[in-house]
Amino acid sequence: MESMDSTYNAKKLINNILKKTKNEYNNQRKRVIEKLIDYYNGDNTIQYTEEFFQAKSFQEVPVSEFNITRRFIDKMSRIYSLGASRTVNKQKDYDILTRHKDFKMKHIEKMTRLLGTIAVGVEWREDSNGQYYFEYKPIYNFDVGLDIHDPYTPTSITYPLLLPHDDPNNTEKVLYAYWDKDHYCIMDADGNVEYEEANYYGVLPFIFLHKDHQITDFFCYPSVDIMNANELINILFTEMNLGMRFQMFGQYAATGLYENEKVERAGSDQMIILPEGAQVDILSPNSNVGDALKLARSIMELVAQSNHLSISFSETNRDRPQSGIALKIKELESFQDYQDDLDLWSHYERQFFELEARVAATNGHAMATTFGIDFNEPEYPMAVQDEVAKYQFALANNLMTPAQILQKKNKDLTIEQAQKIIDENKEINGQGEQPQSIFGRIRQEATGAQ
Repeated sequence: MESMDSTYNAKKLINNILKKTKNEYNNQRKRVIEKLIDYYNGDNTIQYTEEFFQAKSFQEVPVSEFNITRRFIDKMSRIYSLGASRTVNKQKDYDILTRHKDFKMKHIEKMTRLLGTIAVGVEWREDSNGQYYFEYKPIYNFDVGLDIHDPYTPTSITYPLLLPHDDPNNTEKVLYAYWDKDHYCIMDADGNVEYEEANYYGVLPFIFLHKDHQITDFFCYPSVDIMNANELINILFTEMNLGMRFQMFGQYAATGLYENEKVERAGSDQMIILPEGAQVDILSPNSNVGDALKLARSIMELVAQSNHLSISFSETNRDRPQSGIALKIKELESFQDYQDDLDLWSHYERQFFELEARVAATNGHAMATTFGIDFNEPEYPMAVQDEVAKYQFALANNLMTPAQILQKKNKDLTIEQAQKIIDENKEINGQGEQPQSIFGRIRQEATGAQ
């Protein structure tokens, strides 16, 4: 009996230690997420830089706050930069329901790239005109419940509800939302349930997005390297500002004086009178600004290369025009990453569609049943003659129509609107036979036309 009690106590102790370790790991992960968001927003980073400057002398200059994190993350997030074309069997209805989707997905892609893993809730909303639409709500800081048999698929999610911090009259305590496939609850920090209802969807109404494949954990690694580089640059430039301040003003130093001997303050219109044999000099630190700038550039270039980006600080490369082929070769690694991301986000788009269909059906709305996705990919600049040859080839081989070419040049037009413009232009320009090109006449003569 005593042996069984000892075994039980040992298991209980081990479980408590494991739980404490996991909680500490989760808390550390959440602190990193908060820090990443601060650096991306760029409005609350002084607190992190000040930790490295405890001496009073370092309080004589403002702390540098540069935001390279947003610059890097935005440049790496290109999937939704030009939007996406979604094809369904009820196109008009689906376009109304998802009219905010491209706008939301641009931000969601950036946050996924920054934080590694986020959750996006799909909610059913109604506007003031009585039209329904989907609202996409990203969740950055959350905990998940995982099945031991499927640790990559969450069975529940818990996240803090956002409070109106800008409202000075609101003093409510922090509440937490909890979802599983059967329940939706609102709890306080102690786990006491204050509100509960059934989850009518039967599944978690969330899509979990990862910037890469999951390897050993549910959560993917965030962009800590970019954040750390941003922090190093802020520290470096704060030190540079302080060094420049000391170097410009210098430090008075006197020799040949007793410690308690009074010395008057000097200035451009004052004179110091010293005892015989005493000397005064101005000491200035030898701060090398050039080496500090080289270090900052090296940090940024190294981080850029690690993320398959290219940056240059060379004056000779500034504003130098490059052809589309040259740009494509220069950014070949980045382009390959972009192609990999297309497959990943196509998979997420289909997951969103399946969840949208379930949410709509639960609210009594019959949505589309077929789905296709095509991301609008960025194009590299082309010379005018190359672009003309490209479209001539496409027309000659029935790969495109004039209306599609016009729509490509003006994305606000529909195919019908583009075709209408072409028809109107034909009527204005005349319906006569168009002059044959010189290549057409040569081709006709070569075929032996008499």
